[in-house]
Amino acid sequence: MRGRTKSRARVLQVLYAWEMRGAADPLREIDHGLGEPCKKSLEPRVSEHAYRLLDAIQSHQSDIDARIEALSDNWRLSRMTVIDRNILRIATAEMLYCGEIPLRVSVHEAIRLADWFGTEESRRFINGVLDALLHSLEPENLPPPDAR
Repeated sequence: MRGRTKSRARVLQVLYAWEMRGAADPLREIDHGLGEPCKKSLEPRVSEHAYRLLDAIQSHQSDIDARIEALSDNWRLSRMTVIDRNILRIATAEMLYCGEIPLRVSVHEAIRLADWFGTEESRRFINGVLDALLHSLEPENLPPPDAR
């Protein structure tokens, strides 16, 4: 598994644990707690991207969640599975706040996470929501990467 793919999988674990604990603790604190039992640290390039995603989700959660709900026909976040909701958060954060990563790569990686961790319906649902986000993010309408 490549570095950013590992990062996304780790962030999914952190977000899952965060929600199971009541979504009150800082995400980096949850991440640190997940590594504690085995004292295993992530490779620097994996942890760097994971922290970038965690920080973006923590800082922009209300915007990320609002965008997901707006693009999810007849679906509130609370009705989505925990895994689907958090895969969408990861991909949306990456698409909005990690300008050096091509948008289609973020979509592809989210679908990969859905295949690994989601239900039979996850892949289609996540692809539909992220395809709508992709179409709304015309490259000429995006701010330069350093302004995000």
